[in-house]
Amino acid sequence: MTAPLRSGVEVRRDTDAFVLPEPTATLDLAMDDGAPIRVVRHGNPSGPRVVLSHGNGFASDSYFPFWRLMLDRFDLALFDFRNCGRNPFHAADPHHYRRFARDNVAVHDAIADAWGGKTTVGVFHSMSAIAALLAVTDGIWHWDALVLFDPPIAPPKNHPLHGELLADGGVLRDAAMIRKNRFPDPDELADVFRYLHRFRRLRKGVPELNARSTLRFDPASGEWLLSCPGPVEAGLYVEVGELPIWRKPVGRGRSLMVVGADPEFDGASKTAPCCKLFCETFGIQYACVPDTSHLLQLEEPEQCFALVERFLNENGIPA
Repeated sequence: MTAPLRSGVEVRRDTDAFVLPEPTATLDLAMDDGAPIRVVRHGNPSGPRVVLSHGNGFASDSYFPFWRLMLDRFDLALFDFRNCGRNPFHAADPHHYRRFARDNVAVHDAIADAWGGKTTVGVFHSMSAIAALLAVTDGIWHWDALVLFDPPIAPPKNHPLHGELLADGGVLRDAAMIRKNRFPDPDELADVFRYLHRFRRLRKGVPELNARSTLRFDPASGEWLLSCPGPVEAGLYVEVGELPIWRKPVGRGRSLMVVGADPEFDGASKTAPCCKLFCETFGIQYACVPDTSHLLQLEEPEQCFALVERFLNENGIPA
C-alpha cells in the first residue's frame, strides 16, 4: 500500500518508511532558457534560511533524513536541479555544470525576491556543491555561509588523484548509460538501491524514499520513469575533470566549510581524499564524518547536521 504526497514522494505505510511533510509554499521558476525548477518551502519561516539541493541522480527529497533535523529552527528552501526530482524533463542539452552554476544563482535570487531577503546558508551535496563552487569562482558570493558535502573536486591533471577520481567517475558514467529508465513500480528501483554495494550503508527507508523521489509516474504508459534518465546523468561524472575550481581557489576569507566522506573508509570514493587535499591546499575549513561513503548525509545524518550546526554557530548564525 502506498500513500501519495503532493511533493511527488510516495511512502509505503507497511514499511514504516519516511513520511515527508507537506511544503508550506512552492515557487515555480523558469530559467532563462525555459527550464522549469520548482522550489518548496519547509520548516520555520522565522529562522535563518537554508537553501539545499542534491547530488547527481538524486533529488532534494532524498535527503529528508538529513534536512528533517532542521525543520524546527530553519526556513528551508529545497530545489532540484533541471531535469531532476520534482521538475518535469526539459532537455538533455544543456545539462552540465556551467548551466547548473547559472541556475544556482537564478534560484537563489528568485527565493530572496519571493520570500524576502534574510540570512541565507547554502547546503549542497556533490553535484549541487560543484555548481555552487563554480558560481563562486565566477565571482558570485551571495551566502552568509556555505556548507558543501563531499564535492567531486578534481585536482590538477598531474596529480595521481585526478586520474583516480576520473576512473571512479567513468565507472559511474558507464553504469548510468545502461541504467534502466522505466519501472513498473518504485519498489523495483528501491530493490536496486538495496542491492548495490555502494548504497549498503544507507539508513533504513532511504532506498524507498530515494526511488520515489527520483521517479515520476507516466499515465500514458502506466510506468514509473526516472526524472533524470541515465544517459543525461552520465556525463557529469567525468565533466568534473575539466572544471577550473582547483585553478581558481575560493575559500580564503569566506564562511565556507567542506564536509567530506571518510578518506580511510573501506572502498571510499576518491571524492573523499580529493576534498581533504583541496581544503588542505587552500586553507578551507574541513571536517569528515568517520565510517561514511559519498552519501554521508543519508548514512549519518545526525553527525552531518551537528557539523553544520557547529559551523553556523562559529560564524554567528545561531538558530
